[in-house]
Amino acid sequence: MRNLFLVVLLVILSHSSFSQAPQQWPKQISGPNATIKIYQPQIEYYQGDTIKTRGAFSVLVNGTSDPVFGALWITAMLQTDRNNRTATLIRIKVNEIKFAGDSNQSNVDKLKSLIEKEIPKWDMVLSLDQMEASIEADGRSTNDESQSLSTTPPKIIYSSKPATLVLIEGDPKLKENQEMGVELVLNTPFTIAKVKDLYYLYGSGKWYTSQAIAGPWKFVKSIPKVLDKLNNAIKENETKQNVKVASDSEANIIPEIIVSTEPAELIQSNGEPDFAAIKGTTLLYMTNTNNDIFMNTGDQQYYVLLSGRWYTSASLKGPWSYRASDKLPADFAKIPENSPKDDVLASVAGTDQAQDAVMDAQIPQTAKVDRATSTTKVEYNGDPQFKAIDGTNIQYAINTSSTVLLSGGKYYCVDNGIWYESTSAKGPWTVSTTRPAEVNKIPAAVPVYNVKYVYIYETTPQYVYVGYTPGYMGTYVYGGTVIYGTGYYYNPWYGPYYYPRPVTYGFSMRYNPYYGWSVGFHYSAGWFHFSYYGGGYHGGYWGPPMYRPPYYHRPGYPPYYRPPYYPRPGYRPPVATPYYRGGNNNVTINNNIYRNNKGVSTSDRVRPMPSTQPATRPTTGGGSNNKLPSTQPVTRPSTGSPSNRLPSTQPVNPSVITDRQGNVFQKSGNGWQERSGNSWQNVPQNNQAEINRLNQQQQIRDRGNMRANNFQSSKPAAPASRPASGGAARGGRR
Repeated sequence: MRNLFLVVLLVILSHSSFSQAPQQWPKQISGPNATIKIYQPQIEYYQGDTIKTRGAFSVLVNGTSDPVFGALWITAMLQTDRNNRTATLIRIKVNEIKFAGDSNQSNVDKLKSLIEKEIPKWDMVLSLDQMEASIEADGRSTNDESQSLSTTPPKIIYSSKPATLVLIEGDPKLKENQEMGVELVLNTPFTIAKVKDLYYLYGSGKWYTSQAIAGPWKFVKSIPKVLDKLNNAIKENETKQNVKVASDSEANIIPEIIVSTEPAELIQSNGEPDFAAIKGTTLLYMTNTNNDIFMNTGDQQYYVLLSGRWYTSASLKGPWSYRASDKLPADFAKIPENSPKDDVLASVAGTDQAQDAVMDAQIPQTAKVDRATSTTKVEYNGDPQFKAIDGTNIQYAINTSSTVLLSGGKYYCVDNGIWYESTSAKGPWTVSTTRPAEVNKIPAAVPVYNVKYVYIYETTPQYVYVGYTPGYMGTYVYGGTVIYGTGYYYNPWYGPYYYPRPVTYGFSMRYNPYYGWSVGFHYSAGWFHFSYYGGGYHGGYWGPPMYRPPYYHRPGYPPYYRPPYYPRPGYRPPVATPYYRGGNNNVTINNNIYRNNKGVSTSDRVRPMPSTQPATRPTTGGGSNNKLPSTQPVTRPSTGSPSNRLPSTQPVNPSVITDRQGNVFQKSGNGWQERSGNSWQNVPQNNQAEINRLNQQQQIRDRGNMRANNFQSSKPAAPASRPASGGAARGGRR
């Protein structure tokens, strides 16, 4: 053991860097005397930005054939990059090291001290997908909101012909826009003008008119001259925003305009409903729709998925009632992976996909904020006005697009995932080192509910370490799945400005495991975008002004385990990617709201725009185009000298794991083996409980690796098309 310790010392001192490819395990250090490998860790616990892991490692001395195995336990701080699905471990502390079969505590203590000194120099980068899958059941940080969110159905409207849903928040509020010389409806993300006694609505390069806001609306080929300036401004902005022009076939479609002044969702089919069976289940799914609509032949009920919530009815016309995701017919959980509707598995409680989504909803995006340079600015519509939050001693400002709280005589502002404080409602604002004590008591019925998901982890004289989980963006854990929005309707602020509030329904929010929620546009409305004067679209409807969900481009986004554009029978991929991440004139698929903030540093990096073709092509043997791609990552080339060469994608021991006691196991052709001294011993076949536990751990790891590899090999490129933005810079609208 003494000689081994010296070898480890030489290896660590001669080379102390890991590959930054998070999906590749084991990670190794190669030196002149030996090779040290760290195998894929198992997450025992995480809370906030703190994580505890254990992992197997091995030391192979040059000239020998049998490595020495051990286990190490570490605690670290997570520095996350959710957009690239990675987490870097910083401030690593080695809690314990154990060698299989060794009892020389003195040598172990020396090695522990050495590794603890050197390990912070290693680039310990984990895949979030692997991390989420590997977290053990008793170590999960759960935050289920089942008691506080609303599941009251919105108004669900069904149409069997091309239609577009236009949302207005209550009765239309008209205000003259002096720049455009026309009255505009304030409280909608759509462009609606009023000229004399007629309303005019713009969308998809077309104008529609109606005598009443509720309709009926009809397409018009010409508009009054007073609208020319507005029309030209819209066209100019569409060109600047690179909005894709509708195809000839789309341009000829005149959709029905459906207006709702209350929370609503539109579900529709292209003609009469057409259904196909899902193999191995009693479920049928509607094929001529972009919505998730099912018929369960077992109970003769329709099921529709809206913002992550399930609603059921005996008729597509309703009435609809809420059905909890853990109370769905059992066949929903049997929807096959790689089938046309496996995207909904993340919304079926108890599935692996739902578990992954729940875990992902609790991992923060982190950042380091410079206390000396980071600040914010708050603008009010008149003098600051505050409203009390029931059950707390906190008040919140109502006449601003910013989130401002008053607690204990101090003002707090949450701006793009950072807490600020001031002695005045108008500032100046400095980075806060604490949150109001009662922030976790804010009920979901209050529009500032999402700030409870913005955290302060640690402070130093120079920096504050912060983070936010997807709850800040409206993703909540509810009954074993993730849902979008609180389900409550929040009254907007009206005055010289209009400040929209976060909404749950009306925009066909769809969930994807890689990119979260996306805005869905209805069947014939692919280009019915929010236009130049759609001020609400800029921020308020989805929380932080910098944040927008990606645009959902028909005919569909890639299902759960399938990379984008994975072929399936009868499916033709869209010309453009189904996603974009963007704001103002900068089209990007990066949605980390900490980016580009002055005084804020984050591990987030700009994602390259790779080919939309998966790096690993699907297997096509056996006449099937539906086989999953290999879970092995694409082999990466060696770079440089042996000391900095990337590890092989085919590790010698790909299934090495440890248990909580530090015992080391590997999967071999003969089943599971346990390391005992310098040899492997088969786990007895009669120890079925242990074998089942090991098999389950391996299955979880495989699932995480598959997700990580699919994500890395098939990141979609940003499309040329995106809906135009508009309105005031922080979500207000004049």
